[in-house]
Amino acid sequence: MAEKRDLLDDLIDIQQDWASVSNPLGGIADTLAADPSKVRQFDPSEFKERPRVNSIFCLRVSSGRDDVCSRCLDVCPVDAIQIKGAAIKVLDSCRKCGLCTMACPTEAFLVQRIMAKQLYDKIVRVASAYEQCYVTCTRAIGRLPKDNEVVLPCVGAMPTEVWHALLSEFDNVSVYLPLGICDRCRTTTGEAAYVDQIGQAEEWSGGSVGLEVDEGQMTHEQTRAYKRGQFVNSMVQAGQTALLAGNPSLLGAKAVAQRIQDHSRKITSMQRELEHMVGDKTTANRRRVLTQKRKTLLTTLQGRPRLARPIVLDVPSCDPSRCTMCGDCVKACPVHACDLDAGGRFSVEAAYCLNCGACAKVCPEGALTMVAGDPQQLVVRDEEAERRARAAAKQREQVQKAKEEGKRQLKRGLDILERLADD
Repeated sequence: MAEKRDLLDDLIDIQQDWASVSNPLGGIADTLAADPSKVRQFDPSEFKERPRVNSIFCLRVSSGRDDVCSRCLDVCPVDAIQIKGAAIKVLDSCRKCGLCTMACPTEAFLVQRIMAKQLYDKIVRVASAYEQCYVTCTRAIGRLPKDNEVVLPCVGAMPTEVWHALLSEFDNVSVYLPLGICDRCRTTTGEAAYVDQIGQAEEWSGGSVGLEVDEGQMTHEQTRAYKRGQFVNSMVQAGQTALLAGNPSLLGAKAVAQRIQDHSRKITSMQRELEHMVGDKTTANRRRVLTQKRKTLLTTLQGRPRLARPIVLDVPSCDPSRCTMCGDCVKACPVHACDLDAGGRFSVEAAYCLNCGACAKVCPEGALTMVAGDPQQLVVRDEEAERRARAAAKQREQVQKAKEEGKRQLKRGLDILERLADD
C-alpha cells in the first residue's frame, strides 16, 4: 500500500521541480563545455583487480597435499592459478573476475574491493537509499554505473554469506544481467557460480534476489524515507530545526552511515563474545582465525537466530579408538578451528570451522569423518543484548507490580469512601 503523502513530500517535490527549472539542461551543457579528454569514460578495468595471495591460509600449503582442496583451480575460467609446494602464483592470463576470492574457504585470495565486508557495506548503502539496488557486472552495464548500480567484475564473485546477510535485511536487491551476456562471456564459470551462491543464500534466508534483464525496466528512484531524511538534514543545516522535531525518525545519508558503523561494531562485539565463550587460542597456543565471510554469517545469525535452522554444515567427528595423536589434522587447518590436547582429545569449534573437510582427508588412520553439525552452534550469544532484555523484563515486572499495587490502594480507598457514605 502506498504511503500517505504529507507536507514534507510536497516540499521535496517543489525543491526538485525548482532545481529542474533553474537548470533545464541538467548536466548536458556542462558536459558539452567540458574538455573531452577530461570527461570520465566507462573503463571496465576500474572494477577489476588481480588477486593477491596469502599462501599461509591455503589448505594445500598447510596440509602439504594436493587432494584436500581444488576450489580455486576448479572455478578459474582460464587456468591462471598455479600451486606448487608452498608457492601460489596468479598468471598474467588472469581475467580478474574475482571468482577465486569467492571460492576459497580460507580467503587465501584477496581482492580488497570485493571482500565480504566491503561488498556488504557498499550494497547496504545503496539498498538503504534507493527503491531498488542492482548488482551487475562490467559486461552487462557497458557504461558508467548509476548510483544504485553495484558493479562487480563478475556477479559470481559475491559469496553466499554476503547474499545471505543482505536477503535477511532487504527485499530490494536484484541482479541486472541482460539475456545472452553470460553466454558470450569468457568467464565461463561465472554463471554457475552466482547461481549456486544465490540459491544457497535464498535457501538459508527464505528471501529472494530479483532479476532484471531489461535496462528500460530499471528504476533509479531514491526511497521516500531517504529523500525525506536528506531534505530534513538540509533544513537542519539551514537552521530550520522545527521540521526535525516533528520527524525524529527520518532516514538520510547520516542514518545510512550510522547503519554501516553499527554493523562494524556488531562484528567486533560478536568476535569478542565468541572469543570469550570458546577462547581465541588452541591448547598449542595457535590463534584461531575468523574469515570475513564467516564473520558476516555469524553476525547475521546473532541478530536472527532462527535463520540458523536451514543451514547444513558438516563438521569433523573423531573416533578416539583410531586416533594416534599424529597431529596432521591440526596442521592442515590454517584457521586453527580444530584442536588436539595433550590427552589426545580432538575437538572442533563450529563457529571457526569452515567445513572444508581437509582435516578428515589428511588423517592417516581415518579417525575423522565429516558429519552434519548443529547449526545453532553458529549462533553466538549476545550477552549485552541478553542483559538489556533481562533488565527490560525486570522493569516491566516492576511496573506491573506497581500498577497492581495502585489498583489495590485505589480499591481500598473506594471501599473506605463507600463506608463513610453509608455512615
